[in-house]
Amino acid sequence: VNVSQAGEPKTVEDCEKNIPASLKDRICELRQYTPDTSPDMDKHMQCVLRVVGFVDRNGEVEFQELLGLLTIAEPRGKHVENIKKCVAKSAKVDASKKANTFYTCFLTTDSVEAFKMSLDFVELIRAGKLKQSSPFNAGQIKTLIKEIDDGLCK
Repeated sequence: VNVSQAGEPKTVEDCEKNIPASLKDRICELRQYTPDTSPDMDKHMQCVLRVVGFVDRNGEVEFQELLGLLTIAEPRGKHVENIKKCVAKSAKVDASKKANTFYTCFLTTDSVEAFKMSLDFVELIRAGKLKQSSPFNAGQIKTLIKEIDDGLCK
């Protein structure tokens, strides 16, 4: 299925607007980084991770892009080995499952906090809530994401 018919999603919000029906009432839970290995979640995570630039349209991880952000978020992390470990896992599955397999794996690594922060940071830039040139400020990122969550999840 080609997503580009309705215009490529450009923000996490676009992905959430088009989230598969089975996940609609779970957006708030999923935004708290709850893993889910259903085919609908495969579709959703491909959308989200593509929009933030962590995977390409085939679900392949954008190694340097992701590593760069993780390193800003947590300079001393073992990010390279964590990315490699999860890329190896996602290499074993179909293209449609690659992004979510990587995501689910990465949530179990010690890079998880840096990953959440990086994803949130890019989500905020794409949403126009932070400038591309904004410094990486964990407190500010948390506050702005909480505003989005509170708006969605009353």
